[in-house]
Amino acid sequence: MVILKTDRKRLKIPSVIIALLLGVFTSCTSHYSPEIERALTLAGRNRGELEKVMKHYGENPEDSLKLRAAEFLIANMPDKYAKYHDAPWNDVATVHTRWSGLPDRSVATTAFHLGEPVIKRDVEHITAEYLIDNIELAFKVWREQPWGKDISFDVFCEEILPYRIGTEPLENWREKALALYNDIYDSFVADSALTVVEACARLNSALPEFKLDRDFPDMNFSQLIASARGPCEAMTALAVFVMRAFGIPVTRDFTPKWPDRKVGHIWNSLNAGKEGYISFMGTETGPGEPHQGTVLPKYKAFRRTFGKRVNIDAAPEDIPASLRYPYMRDVSSEYDDCVDVVVPRLFGEEKPTGYAYLAVRIGEDWSPMAWGTAGQSDLKFAGVGKNLLYLPVYYADNRQKAANYPFLVEDDGTCRFIRPDTVYREITLSGTSADSETYFDYMLHGRFEGANNIDFSDARVLYRIDELEGGFYHTAHVGNASKFRYVRYIPDGKRCDVAELEFYGGNGDKLTGKVIGMPASKPGTTRENAFDGNANTIAAPKNEWVGLDLGEPAAITKIRFLPRSQCRGIYEGHTYELSYWDGQRWTVLKRQVATGHELRVSVPDNALLRLRYIQQNITGPCFIMEEGKQKWLL
Repeated sequence: MVILKTDRKRLKIPSVIIALLLGVFTSCTSHYSPEIERALTLAGRNRGELEKVMKHYGENPEDSLKLRAAEFLIANMPDKYAKYHDAPWNDVATVHTRWSGLPDRSVATTAFHLGEPVIKRDVEHITAEYLIDNIELAFKVWREQPWGKDISFDVFCEEILPYRIGTEPLENWREKALALYNDIYDSFVADSALTVVEACARLNSALPEFKLDRDFPDMNFSQLIASARGPCEAMTALAVFVMRAFGIPVTRDFTPKWPDRKVGHIWNSLNAGKEGYISFMGTETGPGEPHQGTVLPKYKAFRRTFGKRVNIDAAPEDIPASLRYPYMRDVSSEYDDCVDVVVPRLFGEEKPTGYAYLAVRIGEDWSPMAWGTAGQSDLKFAGVGKNLLYLPVYYADNRQKAANYPFLVEDDGTCRFIRPDTVYREITLSGTSADSETYFDYMLHGRFEGANNIDFSDARVLYRIDELEGGFYHTAHVGNASKFRYVRYIPDGKRCDVAELEFYGGNGDKLTGKVIGMPASKPGTTRENAFDGNANTIAAPKNEWVGLDLGEPAAITKIRFLPRSQCRGIYEGHTYELSYWDGQRWTVLKRQVATGHELRVSVPDNALLRLRYIQQNITGPCFIMEEGKQKWLL
């Protein structure tokens, strides 16, 4: 070293030239793939930890497969990170028990010193020791389990090897899971005839039953076991942790959005080798047993991956934002309720990309949910859900354009296009959808009472709901001439779901007073909602009833009430706007004020329609008219 320093000083080679020479030498001798080199560059000061892993496995030829496994993890590491509350787990767990029910979460996070969630990127923080331990344990179980010999290296890398599931804080979860369920693991290893399906079912049944909770950051194995709380993401994550710790290849499948809800769903799938993938619901149902992911209709199904994929080989501006996520693959064709379809090209595209997309209704817009290929005369899509509504679209330069009219996939796999005719016909509309029937039925057999004692010990029945035709305003005329200070609605042993209540006095004026009744059962469903004039809010008291203290006795001549209907009914005096899809956009047919709980309008035959409730800016599901009735399309 002394000689080198002396020589360098004597020759007086400029340091900038030395740096350039070293850079050329390094670039010429680098043996890393572009993906690994990117990860190492992003690692910054942590680069040495990642290189240490590859050096550890690169020294012994017998570790060549482990080296490939390490390279797989590192190459796919740049987008991986942890997001969590950096606080003692007992504090995090305590807050988590009330998380979805907290009206103001900041109060709890401040009291328990949770702070804002911390984000730590794996390439910058992960250690060589952690990665090596993860790889060693993954290989150990792969080789020890009876079914391991049937699992290929590629399947192993995707479905057993990954060191994380989502954005949970990292921990030595493999070691903990094996320690917690070591008796089950030993029984698996000892049973050479045990199948991977049997092992998955037995292990899944040993997991704790979960209680629903939402919106909490991803939790690791220890946190999930300790709390047993969370949505489907948490349930499936726990199943993946334990299964992979045992050498059972398990993944997570998901649908981005249910056709009739604002949210999607996620469930597990077991790679059963020659039997293919068998779905199940982590902590709930075993492989092959029915669960929401198999029994409910879905537009598409995708599988989350650890490795980065190129699903659509196009520029980012030519890919819908909802489909740019590279860690998933389309597995819809694995499900019985999905079929392949071919759609004729009806409208041209401005910038051919070779791809077309299937869009579904989300809110006011058509949002692309799946990709397909665009040929000269038709568009091809794999694994499309039956009896659901789609719009085929092109996408380029961050803009989308319809490629044909909306269509339904029939049971036999054919497409039924909804193209408006030039012939118009008058129709009757009774609501914006039928999905509220379950709710407004809660008021059936409920009753309205009047009393002069606050405890209603002297209550008199003013009106009983013996029949209920729909989710619109109902008027009940009261024949009782007595005067009452307190009035209320009380259900018949059902939930007190009511949207609006109005009590009218002897002169026909609407009465006002102090809202009384039981407290809300959850945030957003206060008793005051029954008297706020908003059809989109509900009062759902925890126990029994909601009413008014009028301040002084008054005669009750009329009661007007609106069952919980999610603003899906037609309300007298309110404004509605009816539109139809003309091929490229929604065109308004008519805007009118309802004079009752029905609307009479003229529409094109075979048109795709939608009705918007102006006061609440709520648009109902799409529908068509069949035999004079609205048929709702999901």
